[in-house]
Amino acid sequence: MIKKLILALAVVAIIPLVAIGCGSLPKSAVAEVNGKVITQEDLDSKIADIKAQYGNQAGIPQQGTPEYTDFEKQVTEELVNEEVMWFEADKRGLDVSDADINKEVDQIKQSAGGEQQFQNALNQQNMTLDHLKDNIRKGLLYQKLLAAVTKNQPAVSDAQAQNYYNQHKTDQTFQKPETRKVHEIVVADQATAQKVKSQLDAGADFATLAKQYSTDTSTKNNGGDLGEIPSQQSGLPTEVEQAMDKLSAGQTSDPVKSTDGYHIIRVDQIIPPGVAPFSQVESEIKSQLAQNNQQQAFMTWLDKTKKNYDIKYSDEFNPYKTAPATGSSKPASTAPATGH
Repeated sequence: MIKKLILALAVVAIIPLVAIGCGSLPKSAVAEVNGKVITQEDLDSKIADIKAQYGNQAGIPQQGTPEYTDFEKQVTEELVNEEVMWFEADKRGLDVSDADINKEVDQIKQSAGGEQQFQNALNQQNMTLDHLKDNIRKGLLYQKLLAAVTKNQPAVSDAQAQNYYNQHKTDQTFQKPETRKVHEIVVADQATAQKVKSQLDAGADFATLAKQYSTDTSTKNNGGDLGEIPSQQSGLPTEVEQAMDKLSAGQTSDPVKSTDGYHIIRVDQIIPPGVAPFSQVESEIKSQLAQNNQQQAFMTWLDKTKKNYDIKYSDEFNPYKTAPATGSSKPASTAPATGH
């Protein structure tokens, strides 16, 4: 859970590189932005964060190889990007309060299952609470700066969303699995379950009995309606899902025992797999396109803004210095992209 949150708060901006000069730097420095030194310790900490966030999926090259040198250069550039962002946030009077940070920490603790589980997760990530709070602060500050920079970004039009759908509707993203419209009654004991099933067999109304008997407070007031759920990975207990899978449309199951009690399932309709209709995914498409447009606008702004800063790199970590072993004019984009 902690790992997922840190991933969400990662502030990494990969943008087109703009050649910036080198200069005299302190011995421990890998780069400097308007006099603000980025140290080797900062670089090592950032790489450790990437490893903790992504594990083997990070694709970090083996240390000592030319590829790892390129990776270090790119992470250095990301740290430079961040420093520019923090300078710009300060210019705009943007800040994050301790209360905002503590609210996020409390939410993480709750998601983790409590204080002890939270501490265990921090230990597994080899992370201190102060380090987590700093990541949260940066993540929230980045969100504020992102919103400020892109506040005039135009909304995604209906036509743009429809055009995207038309071009991509055969993609896996829009493939809809078999689903079922289902009602459910859950009771505490077998005797009550058999009583309810007998009444249903005699023609009693399912919704009425759900309101009367069901212990599932999330569905009983709407007659036990679970809505449209996937036939597989439905979120129901395994025993219940297996029983549901054997039912045809219009059929009702016998009582099925799970750790939640005894379930009686009725399948109202089986909807075959296919392409999700545009009306069902329109809001999702608009949200994704808006996010993509916002990120692109921000990256363009950051690229332009960096030209106003005095940025220096040490020779070893200069992303514009070609490494003879690789013959590359700029580091490969192996680090994770913006995840917030």
